[in-house]
Amino acid sequence: MVEEGEALASRLSRRLKKRSWTISTAESCTGGMIASMITNISGSSSWFKQGWIVYSNDSKMRELGVEGKAFDKGDSGAVSHKVAVQMARGARYKSRSNVAIAVTGIAGPGGDEDGKEIGRVHVAVIAEDYFIVRRMDFGDNDRVENKKSFAAFALRLALEAIDKVDETELKSKEALSLEYEEIDESQSLDPLSKEWEGNLSWGEEQITVAESLKKIDLASLIDWEEN
Repeated sequence: MVEEGEALASRLSRRLKKRSWTISTAESCTGGMIASMITNISGSSSWFKQGWIVYSNDSKMRELGVEGKAFDKGDSGAVSHKVAVQMARGARYKSRSNVAIAVTGIAGPGGDEDGKEIGRVHVAVIAEDYFIVRRMDFGDNDRVENKKSFAAFALRLALEAIDKVDETELKSKEALSLEYEEIDESQSLDPLSKEWEGNLSWGEEQITVAESLKKIDLASLIDWEEN
């Protein structure tokens, strides 16, 4: 029987090939599992650009440009929306891929320094200019099973993000080229929300991860309801 992750990776490959899009990954807790599922598919070299395994905070900053202050304890920290979306933003920027998946979480058996629970994961997907970041709690399961669940969750979210871009393009050809106003992300984005969603500015100007996060369209910001 084909495992869920493999089936989702196959669906994702078809979706990417249909659009002639490429994808990259930035993984912490999954340790390359998402990239492995994707590259198990024959022909993936035509649409998979590259992947990063950034396990330490230092590597997240050095390789993907995640801000040091994003790791501050409290509402953020290494396992958070802020770190996940900055990882995805860095991966998309560095690889020049159309889609970037980033994942950070706690596979177990121990929790993290901020007291966050085992089985928690934050996944960010950026598809062109659209981004979505979602948190999910899988519980105190076996470490390997949690990693598989995290990877499958990330692939499902990537499919959802691509579908959202398709829907948006059908509604308006100009939907992904909106003008953004500077905002104070600390005041506008609730770090305890289960989901962030919106559009990131993207253009010829090479802006930093931090700068892009100050140009988020909050009109589409919604909370993910508890299951």
